[in-house]
Amino acid sequence: MASTPRSPSPEDLRECLEETPRTVSTTSGPVEYAERGDGDPILAVHGTLGGWDQGLVGAEFLRVNGFRILAPSRPGHLGTPLSTGRTFAQQGDALAALLDALDIDRIPVIAISGGGPAGYELAARHPDRVSRLVQVDGVCIPGPIPGAAARIAARDSFARAQLWLLRHATRPTLAALLSAVGTDPRAVASDRAAKLAAIPGRTATLEASLRASLGAARRRPGMNNDFTVFTPAPLDRITCPTLIVHARSDKMAPPASAEYAHAHITGSELYWMDGSHVAFALEAADTAPAYVVKWLRKHVVH
Repeated sequence: MASTPRSPSPEDLRECLEETPRTVSTTSGPVEYAERGDGDPILAVHGTLGGWDQGLVGAEFLRVNGFRILAPSRPGHLGTPLSTGRTFAQQGDALAALLDALDIDRIPVIAISGGGPAGYELAARHPDRVSRLVQVDGVCIPGPIPGAAARIAARDSFARAQLWLLRHATRPTLAALLSAVGTDPRAVASDRAAKLAAIPGRTATLEASLRASLGAARRRPGMNNDFTVFTPAPLDRITCPTLIVHARSDKMAPPASAEYAHAHITGSELYWMDGSHVAFALEAADTAPAYVVKWLRKHVVH
């Protein structure tokens, strides 16, 4: 019988940020990546304003359950230049080129939030390279373009302030965050925040993700590029087992993305989480990551 999935500790998450990335030359251009773990490899595609560090943090729940995480920086983020892939189709090709450079034939892929389009393009354009696909709050179709407030939030000073507030005023900070990135009524967000604040260590993944957004100036070209209008990937070409995990009240990546992908990928599974855009790390942290681990184990390709 398979063991019960583990959750990463705060120390595990801190160690993700201490890894050292490297850059390889590919047929698409330079690609920076980092790796962590010793098991079967899985490719982790980070979200907007991220990089290899955010990729490691977001997939650490998989490393502690036996996977080796390969986390590239998408074009325009940290050490991967935007010229490596301006369109999401080109980013999918760049991920395939990275697999070539690392001599990896097929690999499971997890894509998160703004990394969704690149993950979908990789699976659609290079179906022989992706054995299983997991999307967590993945963007799939054009959504709302962030306004000035969101761009102000994408600054180091804002991230540092959030980190301080999470430590010293956890409940009101969580309530404000859940209201900002979710569509649930304020009273529902406030009630959830109170329950989450009472759970020791529940904010550890969120805090590590915020730390993995520091140095925003080196991530901003990729963020700005992510917000361009794009054409949805040819999802009907995706043939691998696909799990779409999405929050019902996600304001940043509206549920329509998940519904569209589920309708266009034959045999895909749609797993709903209650909560906001950060549900995987907060509201559903005790259920959704474990479900993903079990699903990956179930769909092992021999």
